[in-house]
Amino acid sequence: MSPTVLAQGEGERISAFVMGHSSWIWYNPFRILFMRDPLFTHSIYPLPPFISIEAKSKLDRVYYPRTREHLVNGYELMVFHDIRTAFTARQVHDLDYAFREEGMNAFCGLCLGWDYAWEPTILREVLPVTEHGSVTPFFRGYQVQFFRDRDPVFTPFIELGIEKVVGDQYCTMEVKQGATIWGMIKPYEIPWMVSIRPGGPNAGLQWLQSHTFEGWWAEEENPYSMDVATNMIFYSLGIPLIDDIHARREARRLFTNLQSQKSIILSMMEWAESFGARVTDLNDRLTDLEVDIDTATLAYLQQDYPETISLLGDVSGITRGISNDAVRLKDEALFWVYLSEWLMVTATGIIAGGIVWSLMVRRKMYRIPGSTRLSQL
Repeated sequence: MSPTVLAQGEGERISAFVMGHSSWIWYNPFRILFMRDPLFTHSIYPLPPFISIEAKSKLDRVYYPRTREHLVNGYELMVFHDIRTAFTARQVHDLDYAFREEGMNAFCGLCLGWDYAWEPTILREVLPVTEHGSVTPFFRGYQVQFFRDRDPVFTPFIELGIEKVVGDQYCTMEVKQGATIWGMIKPYEIPWMVSIRPGGPNAGLQWLQSHTFEGWWAEEENPYSMDVATNMIFYSLGIPLIDDIHARREARRLFTNLQSQKSIILSMMEWAESFGARVTDLNDRLTDLEVDIDTATLAYLQQDYPETISLLGDVSGITRGISNDAVRLKDEALFWVYLSEWLMVTATGIIAGGIVWSLMVRRKMYRIPGSTRLSQL
């Protein structure tokens, strides 16, 4: 197994920095994992491709860690997704320092980033390849065959069918001596995923995908993609790998459903409150529920999945009760809205009908002339 790079205490979250192409970074599998899994926190830097140095400097001030200390103390890993604008000289040296001396791990889907951000700088030395055919990618279907004699990062998923998953983009790579090849692209016999620890007193593990995080990682094609990404992170940080894939998936699903339920409840409460409904009781119940959610989260961070599932099952039942009460509160607010509108429409109709009846039927406002000028003639 890989030596421990960063000792993770029980109950600690893992912080990540995600940086890449502003059009595609939102669909990066690692970012989706970080959004759904309570184990992770993350920051994101959506970087438009081929922008000027001045424009990038403005974005750097908003998104990028301001100092080397913020970079190495704020994050345990970084994800790079097709960066096509070069780093500044300070950023290059800070990243090289972080990768070699502070145990920073990186997960790279470079695409053209190899040519624009890595290859022209010293950062090329930390990657597990000497050449990367990013300017001549292949857009055709492939599958990955994983090496069975590697550490069990990918192999637990073989029996779940990930070798049948079809990807759609890849590049050729020249792998450095000493790097680990985890799988080969079939039928073209090209490395798919490689990793290496560069030289340095406390080097982090550097992962490189053949091209970028493309169709192979899409959930509709590969339902275990987020679990694969989790295992890669655990391996890099020296954390025990997932021991029960299905239990972890179920626990993560329950967390996702719970967050969706809470969002719906809060939306209904906000809507009902805008019409004068009292939501204090629901707010108090949601606040009390946070204690149980924190307990379930702690069990999840400690990889106690059966306990997590049990706790979340209880919490989900309570949440459904709160949701039903929120729906009732919303319906009551809607009832008074509909009633007031109905009364307004009815009153308007009665008044309008009375006026029309008075003018057109009873004709109170009209005087029938007794004679006309023609009749006088």
